[in-house]
Amino acid sequence: MNKCKSSEFCQNISDIVWNQLRALPAFRALVRAMEARLFLQWGPLPRPMLDIGCGDGHFAQSVWSQVEVGIDCNGASLREAKKRNIYCSLCQASATCLPFADATFACVVSNSVFEHIPDVMRAICEAYRVLGHGGQFILSVPTDRLNDGFAMVRILRRVGASKLAEGYKAWFTRIQAHFHLYSSFKWQQLIEAAGFRVVWQTGYMSPRAAAFFDLGHFYGAPNLILHKLMGRWVIWPWRPRFALEEALLCSLAAPTDPIGAACHFFVSTKA
Repeated sequence: MNKCKSSEFCQNISDIVWNQLRALPAFRALVRAMEARLFLQWGPLPRPMLDIGCGDGHFAQSVWSQVEVGIDCNGASLREAKKRNIYCSLCQASATCLPFADATFACVVSNSVFEHIPDVMRAICEAYRVLGHGGQFILSVPTDRLNDGFAMVRILRRVGASKLAEGYKAWFTRIQAHFHLYSSFKWQQLIEAAGFRVVWQTGYMSPRAAAFFDLGHFYGAPNLILHKLMGRWVIWPWRPRFALEEALLCSLAAPTDPIGAACHFFVSTKA
């Protein structure tokens, strides 16, 4: 069940990584590449489809040729998404109060969004409500292992600075607006409590990848400055220039369901 449905969607991992790296800082490209591979693995999804927390539309554009509806609470992100012409319709709305009738969609997707929603159970129930019978709910989320895998946390603990390590974890959680970092088991419980049946799941982001993700925030500081000044994360996306980064990211993104995975991917259905 973990094999690609269609050769059309079975891209080489290096191409998936490059598709992200050409537009994003390396640390963010790593995570999005792992997530893109998992969504691509499921091939063509049932339509119509709703993307909860679509952001600026970059991720959707890197995975699908078209998405029927995208929602986000951030108006600026939606304006960026509109420029990409990937969504048939965009709507500024909260995931906890979706402006759609019952059973409107055949598929609801959400990529690294639900951890940012304070009332996460209500959001999951809303996803259930707007799905038709047999509809698919596919989402990716970080788990309680994410922050413990960070390089800075591991270094501080190794030198006996446990309090500083906990302070670093708390700081990162705050700046990332992570309201929920649950175990994969707890996430599954929440999904099933809404009425869904989890039909497939897997972990992603190894401890080594989580360490890179952490340090990458510092390494990617110039990208942040560039984005503030020019509205772009990357200039001159010439692939040979990124050969070393691409090779590293491929090695980090390659493992499937690694031991100690920091994030989890769920596929569930509405009975």
